[in-house]
Amino acid sequence: MGLQVFKTYFIFNIILLFSFSISVNSLLHIEIINILFYFLFHLTFIYFLFYYYHYTHYILGFIYGILFDIILLNSIGSHLISFMVILSIYLLFKKYLLLLTSNQISLIIFISLNLILYIEILLSYFLNNIYFTISHLFNYLVISIIIFIPIVTILNKLNK
Repeated sequence: MGLQVFKTYFIFNIILLFSFSISVNSLLHIEIINILFYFLFHLTFIYFLFYYYHYTHYILGFIYGILFDIILLNSIGSHLISFMVILSIYLLFKKYLLLLTSNQISLIIFISLNLILYIEILLSYFLNNIYFTISHLFNYLVISIIIFIPIVTILNKLNK
């Protein structure tokens, strides 16, 4: 049992590292690749949080939050704060979330994905004066709807 959990933990960390690496590299001609891997990172992080919570998620959230902030925004703030907030919210409601069905958990993961992305956008606006438009928010929602089911299906298969 312990070896299987370690193997899954290792696989999810590899996915996080790979998706982080692709999302922060500027592929100017195919920017959608960066965005898709950015979403993959966030979705994997939230999925991993729900099914394999461990205190090391705070360390991962701290490290990845700082790295996203420094590489993408050249300033520490929005990613770090949003990762710490989502981890703290999960920890507060953990005992209630464990009572949910798999469909309810999927819905919560989808809502959490969009919530963390919108929190990052708002914090970027307030902390770094990075402007966004309603179409930007709408694009994030559409992309998250399109990629959610395929990625969660793949993560479920990796989880088993």
